[in-house]
Amino acid sequence: MHVNQGKGKLIAVLISVLFIVHFVACLWYALAELNDFESDTWVVRLDLLYDSTGHKYSTSMYWAFQTLTTVGYGDVRAVRNDERIVAIIWMVFGVGFYAYIIGYI
Repeated sequence: MHVNQGKGKLIAVLISVLFIVHFVACLWYALAELNDFESDTWVVRLDLLYDSTGHKYSTSMYWAFQTLTTVGYGDVRAVRNDERIVAIIWMVFGVGFYAYIIGYI
């Protein structure tokens, strides 16, 4: 299969982004779980505690993508300090990601 160099790099970046977003989504869920799903964690605030794992994962991915792309609708948001720290780090990563993409283009 022949893929030119530009398309190959684009595919590699997209796969890397999907992997990193998956990792951050899992971290986002783990924060709530590590805090024993206290009342101020995002899982409990959104009433997802007894929902399926797939629904919680898709909500985590949704948060990770909207934060990375700086859309930030605010429906899934950080309230706890540990959630805020992860969100801030993820936002800084997003800015760096955009700078890299723009510089690459």
